[in-house]
Amino acid sequence: MILLGIDTATEMTSLGLCRYGEPPWTVSLANPKHQLELIGVMAEQLFENSGMTSSQLSAVAVDVGPGLFTGLRVGISFAKSLAGALGIPIVPVTSLDILAFSQRNCPKTVVSAVDARRGEVFYATYRKVPGGGIARLSDYAAGSPEAVATEIESLGEPVLMVGQGFLRYKDTFSTLSQVHFAGSAVAYPLIHMLFEIAFPLAFSEEFVPAEAVDVVYIRDADARVNFEVRQALRKDR
Repeated sequence: MILLGIDTATEMTSLGLCRYGEPPWTVSLANPKHQLELIGVMAEQLFENSGMTSSQLSAVAVDVGPGLFTGLRVGISFAKSLAGALGIPIVPVTSLDILAFSQRNCPKTVVSAVDARRGEVFYATYRKVPGGGIARLSDYAAGSPEAVATEIESLGEPVLMVGQGFLRYKDTFSTLSQVHFAGSAVAYPLIHMLFEIAFPLAFSEEFVPAEAVDVVYIRDADARVNFEVRQALRKDR
């Protein structure tokens, strides 16, 4: 089985191509310009370097958020177009699950977070389970760093925080007791962790038709909010 992986939930755009049981071929770029055009070039580069072809793909694994709305739309649109053209399904995986999975062997409670802009983070809480996995304990949510810090402190237990959502507001979270930061090496969703989650789902045929895939919404998209703000300002004039 061969999967193409796509992650555009954060400032880091990452693609990977992986045959099951083999190391993935990956390419990542931070804050790329012309992302919609570039993602196709990145995919072509992966196929060329790996010697694999798009006709060999079994499915496309894509990060569906939560995260940066525009980037997610680009990644999901590309995934849907490619999967639709090839007649193959999609395996959706969330950004917060990918981040938490990188810490699946940690005995502490794990909280993952990505930057949500507008002074908030998207986050969720996880716990290690027997067999080397990790289980989500909470719904995906959005909140201010101060509110999330209060929630984490109220747990009253050791916590490992992973993701650039925490690193961006480190001054707020570093004052908490019994907390540790996973560090910058795992600050963004890692494409090989996406594959670790996606392959078991694919083998279990937990697919989604390309046309049914969409962004995981936790709150209104920034584009919609900005439009509503502009409309309100015009009415006030």
